[in-house]
Amino acid sequence: MLSGQPLRDIRVVELGQNLAAPFGALILAELGASVLKVEAPPGDDARHYGARVGGQSSIAFESVNRGKESVTLDLGRDADRDWLREHIADAADVCIQSLRPGRARELGLGPDDLLPRNSRLLYCNVGAFGAQGPLASQPGYDPMMQAFSGIMSVTGEYDRAPSRVGVPLVDWGTGMWLALAVLAALRERDRSARGGLVDVSLLETALSFMSLNIAACRVTGKDPRRAGSGLRGVAPNRAYQTADGPIMVSALNDRLFVRLADALGHPEWARDPELATATARGQHQDRVDALVEGALAARSRAEWLSLLERAGVPCAPIHSASEALAHPQVRALGMVEESGVGAMPRVRLPLRFDGVRPPAGAPAPALGAHRKTHDG
Repeated sequence: MLSGQPLRDIRVVELGQNLAAPFGALILAELGASVLKVEAPPGDDARHYGARVGGQSSIAFESVNRGKESVTLDLGRDADRDWLREHIADAADVCIQSLRPGRARELGLGPDDLLPRNSRLLYCNVGAFGAQGPLASQPGYDPMMQAFSGIMSVTGEYDRAPSRVGVPLVDWGTGMWLALAVLAALRERDRSARGGLVDVSLLETALSFMSLNIAACRVTGKDPRRAGSGLRGVAPNRAYQTADGPIMVSALNDRLFVRLADALGHPEWARDPELATATARGQHQDRVDALVEGALAARSRAEWLSLLERAGVPCAPIHSASEALAHPQVRALGMVEESGVGAMPRVRLPLRFDGVRPPAGAPAPALGAHRKTHDG
């Protein structure tokens, strides 16, 4: 049977701030790794962002730092840098750092300083613009990378200003790539008995998310346009208004379109040359969308969702966060642990081992709560 804690013998030191690096370390922690978070005396910047949990750290900090231990170090002091170097040399399998570009080397905490002292160490850089290039030394955040990579240019309604994706997509993705890279490097270390250097960055993550759009740009010679909730050249596939609000409908292939046309009371659509094939519908997308939305206007969301589900047409309500949490399907998955209104929920990892989801870690640590433990 697979263990839900496959990394239980792995020790991680995290010099991470904000969301990306801490999220990657969180994934490792929930897979069983022991994670020691190193913070400057004021604490990770994310402790102070936005709404607080119980008057303490922010929701953002609590979300990505549970299951970790915290030590406070002033890395401007020789004694604290020496303590950290010794700890990494003696006890760490993985070191993750997302300090300002170049700062780790300035402090004597770069890969050239630490890898010679611990040949099995995996040293992980989490950067903004990447490890090389004219902007490699520049800092950056998720919204900047959504803008720089082109993600914002394809997000939102086509006749309005570009929009940021409503979740920190690039931060989450970079954390996931970090965790994946660490797992791959650990597997290689099993074979070679040696560690090495791992690099991930916000920009590279954002570009990977743009892969289809980049391909479309180069193949067609045109920049992809914003398409709201849909996708250019694919119809019907977006949010459509009903009598009392929108629903998402995705009848992507010809078989599903026949079902949709029948369910909407227009079987003749499937025989129309401009509608009969996916290619034709993509070429006449505006007409398809207008026909579908016109038909859906006759009934309510609930009526259409029930009817389309019975017809086998992929569709979904457009939920708020609270509506999603209340849905029986979300509850059945057991992914979100809640302890009441006003309390911090724990969103567990979206995976299972032999049917068992890894447990969520303890609440995020208080600043510097574990220095005495590690001094001993």
